[in-house]
Amino acid sequence: MTYRLLAAAGLACLVTAQAPAADLTIEVRGIRSGDGRVLVAVHGPESKDTFPSGDGVAGRRQPARPGAVRFVVSDLSPGRYAVAAFHDANDNGALDTNLLGIPSEGYGFGNDAGAAFGPPSFESAAVTVGDPAAVAVLTLSY
Repeated sequence: MTYRLLAAAGLACLVTAQAPAADLTIEVRGIRSGDGRVLVAVHGPESKDTFPSGDGVAGRRQPARPGAVRFVVSDLSPGRYAVAAFHDANDNGALDTNLLGIPSEGYGFGNDAGAAFGPPSFESAAVTVGDPAAVAVLTLSY
């Protein structure tokens, strides 16, 4: 009986010691038109080697509007998350590119991480999510 009480008390301590889920607010700036949608993807630390391709831990989309749009991704575990976004102006669900593979629609990464010769690293596009709520701001490049 004593062992069960100790085990239950230990389990209760583990449960209460876990960090609560947190929110990430993402502001996408520099949207040129209200055509199509703006899509964002949030990638967790398991994506460090494959960012920004591959599956993210969360994705959101909403109608585009000139200027900026804001997203809130809730219930993320505290940690580092990289953010990528693009303006899907023709609403085909994909980031269109030209014959050389250069994006022909607006795109951007967290912290306005540069993408001169390919996508930025996970760390350069990452923000820390925890308490207080984190904010990722990025400006689209066209």
